[in-house]
Amino acid sequence: MTGMAGWFHAIPHCGAIMFGGLGATAMTAIAWWRDCYIESDYGMHTEIVKRNLISGVWIFIVSEAALFFGLLWSCVHLGMSPNVWIQMQWPPVGIDAIGWEGRALVMSAVLAASYYSANVAMVAKDPKVVMAALGTTVGLGALFLADQYLEYSTAPFTLTDGPYGTTFFVTTGFHGFHVLLGSLWLAASMANYARYNKPTVSMKGAVLYWHFVDIVWIAVYGIIYAAQL
Repeated sequence: MTGMAGWFHAIPHCGAIMFGGLGATAMTAIAWWRDCYIESDYGMHTEIVKRNLISGVWIFIVSEAALFFGLLWSCVHLGMSPNVWIQMQWPPVGIDAIGWEGRALVMSAVLAASYYSANVAMVAKDPKVVMAALGTTVGLGALFLADQYLEYSTAPFTLTDGPYGTTFFVTTGFHGFHVLLGSLWLAASMANYARYNKPTVSMKGAVLYWHFVDIVWIAVYGIIYAAQL
């Protein structure tokens, strides 16, 4: 985070610090998940360990909720008390805001459908239904990301167009990144289910995380697109 902050301000060598930190975090995460799979194959995951892993997912979700609360609060704060630097208006003068209809509404419908398909994957008993529901959820996640890419590529403003452009792209971009992570997690859960033919802790955690991503979108859609804050 320190490297990223410096990189945003064009401070020399901070780019290397940022990418080094990201690389170290990625290597740690990969090694930890690899060890979890190895321990599971050796039968080390008792019921207590499984409960603790799910508790860890909940703690992770709480930390992510705090992140999105801060991002969305910045949108609400700027929208409810615009200052003279943006002509006392929100969205600022010259910004053609993206409305609630169009692609935003389509993305909302896609995530609503994925919420249902993820639930089907958790409660279904037929392995074919479970695999189909997981595959559908991953596909809907990919469709959401494709739609978001099209929205970004046709947006009438950019990340550097004042506070509105910054809050819009950072908040929706972070959410899109979480959709990507959730899709990858669900895809890995599909591979696990095909291997064990039963719901795993990974699958339960992935579905729980996916529900969180869906719920966050309700707040993002309501505050940024519908309320125009």
